Amino acid sequence: MLLRIIAVISLIQFLLLMVSGKSMNIALYRGLVVFLILFSLIYISIFLLNIVQNNTNAMSKGSAAAEGSDKSQNESGK
Repeated sequence: MLLRIIAVISLIQFLLLMVSGKSMNIALYRGLVVFLILFSLIYISIFLLNIVQNNTNAMSKGSAAAEGSDKSQNESGK
C-alpha cells in the first residue's frame, strides 16, 4: 500500500514537471529521485519503529520478570 502511494506521488510529480515544460530527462530524473527519497524514508521509519517496539516489549517482559522475582523473594522470606 505504501509503495503504491509513493509511486503515485512520484508519477504526479513527473507529470507536473512535464506539463511545466521541463525536458523528459530532467523530469524522469527528478521523479526517480523523489521516489527513492520517499521509499528510503518509509523504509527507515518502519525499521526504527520495529526497533522501538522490540525494546518496549523487552522492557515490559523484563519488568514483569523482576516483579515475579520480587514476589518469590518476599514469599520465601516469610
